[in-house]
Amino acid sequence: MSAIAVARSCSVAIVVGLLAFVVLTALAAAGYSGGTYCEPDADRYRFWGNFFCDLTGERTRRGFDNAHVAALANAGFLGFSLALGPFFWLLGALAAPRRGRWIRVLGITSAVATNAIAWAPSIDWPALHTATVFAATTPALIAAALGVAGLLSANVRLRRIGAIGAITLTAGLGDALGYACAVATHAACLPWLPALQKLAALALLGWMGSVAAAGWNAWR
Repeated sequence: MSAIAVARSCSVAIVVGLLAFVVLTALAAAGYSGGTYCEPDADRYRFWGNFFCDLTGERTRRGFDNAHVAALANAGFLGFSLALGPFFWLLGALAAPRRGRWIRVLGITSAVATNAIAWAPSIDWPALHTATVFAATTPALIAAALGVAGLLSANVRLRRIGAIGAITLTAGLGDALGYACAVATHAACLPWLPALQKLAALALLGWMGSVAAAGWNAWR
């Protein structure tokens, strides 16, 4: 398969995976009967108050059955993890050959661990959930940092994508540090943390979309 075909296949896979994640997660959130760390009795999904992983438990924080919502959320996580693999593969090609191998290895490791997060919801398996979160986040942040460094040293068009990546990396690092703080201090409620997770996720969706577009148009 030619380099053009590989790049465009990655671009399509990224877009399809992200669309699956957004649609399935939205459906799961619409069906969630409520409960957050800070508001256990909340009667619906709070976009800025719930974590994504709240959707994946067999029961909600209010104690209601959540199996149908968890099935949708788990499928959404799968779609996202399937988008991450080609995203990091394409990022490695765009950033620089010298960094590309490490970006791909670390990125694919993160993609596999991301899918595992959904199968270890925090409400059921807190310790395992924490381990999978860090297993997914740590290699992703390193791969993202390498990718951003490569993009910012490239041409003008790729530097713009690198700037989006730098914003995403900053938000993602802040979210990871906040989560580490919550775990270390056993904090029951940090109302800004799920909001920061959403901001980091929105930035990441934008960065992944811009990398997909760059991959599709790379040789035009």
